[in-house]
Formats: sequence, structure tokens, C-alpha cells
Amino acid sequence: MFQKMPVCRLMISCPSDVKTEIEIINKVVDNINDSIGMSMDIFVKTLHWSRNVMSEAGDFPQSIINKQILDKSDAIIAIFGNKIGSPTQHYESGTVEEIEEMIKKGKQVFVFFSDKPIRRSERNEKAEKKVEAFKRKYRNRGIYVEYGSDEEFSEIITRNLTRYLTTELANEVNRIDEHTRFDNSIMHKEEVDLLYDYTQFYEIKSVTSYSDPNIVEIATHKNCFDMEIDLCNVEKTENQEFAMALLEYAPCDNWSGFFDAGYFLEFDAASRGNIKAFQLEIKDDIRNKVIDKTMTVSEKGEHFQIWLPSTTRDLTSWRKISQVCFTVFFNAAYVSGEKGILTIENLKMRPKK
Repeated sequence: MFQKMPVCRLMISCPSDVKTEIEIINKVVDNINDSIGMSMDIFVKTLHWSRNVMSEAGDFPQSIINKQILDKSDAIIAIFGNKIGSPTQHYESGTVEEIEEMIKKGKQVFVFFSDKPIRRSERNEKAEKKVEAFKRKYRNRGIYVEYGSDEEFSEIITRNLTRYLTTELANEVNRIDEHTRFDNSIMHKEEVDLLYDYTQFYEIKSVTSYSDPNIVEIATHKNCFDMEIDLCNVEKTENQEFAMALLEYAPCDNWSGFFDAGYFLEFDAASRGNIKAFQLEIKDDIRNKVIDKTMTVSEKGEHFQIWLPSTTRDLTSWRKISQVCFTVFFNAAYVSGEKGILTIENLKMRPKK
């Protein structure tokens, strides 16, 4: 039986001139997870736009960051060096907006200002004045800390995070409700038809990174769906461009019970035309990939079986499933010509026999 741990999602926010501090925070968090995190049964996960935000069209960059990671964070560490950052739609910088939004939500906000020496050639008086102006404004609204070296910053972060975890999160261990809507099926060791369960309420979405959305179409049937790709009018594509059949769960679905009971994710896949392979991606609420596997496929069909306990260290990642993606990239490893149909059938969770 795997141990169940609550997760504290800690957002790191800073303008582009702050770099070393990000590495320091990650090292401190690793040490905390290996020490008091183990004793308190709490896991801290850091989030930063550079690695936890997925590209998305049709919205402002800051709005995408807010939606994908800020809205899901429990606390934020904001660091300012010699720049305030780039302006957003509503605030003088992205970091300022993230601080303000977290304050509105009543979340924990840590603000730090660097007082480390810098080269004369790197000084920007205009930018520094903006930082000082924000510091004066924030002085009356909350507590911030200044630091003069990387070593001091590491010590302060360790002290603050340790205090925060011990005072604010220790009781969360006993509050996690692991009950899910699949409990009855799991208790009776029944299979769960994921495709039927999903299509009762939602449509499978067709998604593409290419400018023409008509190159991919989804047709849903009783126990399967077809993703048809037509690249005839595509003049040139990059290797990472793709077409996707997307099952998106809003709110997120809790599949931890399947993990805990040792279920298998199973489905059949077949292709017609030029599709040779696809990527199966299952993502959590912050778009981390719980599963990311390349599957080869042919016209005769293939049966795939994935034992959930073999995929992750514990069930934490399975508590908030947001997306199941079947993706075909526009390169020779996935598609060898201009047209193809990928069929996914009998998408189910099956108990271990």
C-alpha cells in the first residue's frame, strides 16, 4: 500500500533578471521534502511558468499563466532584483499581478527584494526606481524581506517555508477525502468504461497546433472514436506540430482509487491510411504528464494495457486528472503521408484479475 500525501503547490514568481534564486528555492524545497516533508507526510511542489505552463492560443500570456498555475497554487514566493518586469493587461508587471491575485485569494505570499551587489554596467536607474516605488507601496500592505547574498536568501527561504508548513499545513494530512465517484465500482472490482463515462456529458475535442483547424475531425461512436487527419493542404509543418483528440475533465477527475486498487488502463487502437504512431498523454491539474507514452499502431489493431501502480511513485498525481490526450505529431515517426484515421476503442479501467 502506497502512502498518501497532500501536496503544497508553491509558485515561484520573478522578473527575468532573477535566476539564481529559482535554483536556490528548488534546492531548499528538495531538502524540505526529504526532511520535514517525510516526517509530516507533506510534499511541496514548485511551479514556474517556464516549465509548468503549456502553450495556449487565444488569450493574453499572463492570463494563461494565471489559469494554468497561479489559480492552482497554495502559496507564492515573489523575488525582485533590479527590474519590476514586463507590464500586463492590468498591472505594471507579471510578478506584481501574481502577488496581487494571490492576496485577493487570501493565499500565503512571500515577497523578497535582492540587495546583492551588481556590476555598474548592469545598473538601470529607471528600472530600479520602479522596484523601489513598488517596495514603498507594498511596505504598508505586508511584510517583505531583503537579502544581500545567495546564502542569506537560502537561509531565509528555509526558515520561512519550514514555519509555513508546520503552522499552516500540518493539519491538512487528516483532511484529505480520498472518496471518489468510482468507489462503488472499485469496491466490487468492476470495470469502468471511461469513454462512455466521458461522452455522456462532454464532447471529445479536436485540437491542433496548426493554423487550419479543419485538418483534424473527431467522430464519436458507441464504444470508440475516430480521429481523422488530412494534411493535403498543409504546405510545411514543424516537427512538433500536432493534431489531438482531447478528453478534458473540468473539474478534474480523481482516479487515485484506480491506482490504489491496482487497476489497468486498457484500450484498443487501430489506424487506416498513413498514421504509424500516436502519443498517449494523461495530465494532472497543472499539466504535468502523469503518463507520456509513444504507441505504435497499424491497420490490424493493437491492444494496450498500462498498470497504474507502475506509472508513478504514489497516487498523488492521480487525484486531479485534467486531460487525456491522443496526439499525432506531424513528423515521419507518427505519420508517413497526408491522410489517416486513428481509432481508439474500449477505453476502460479494468481491475487486476
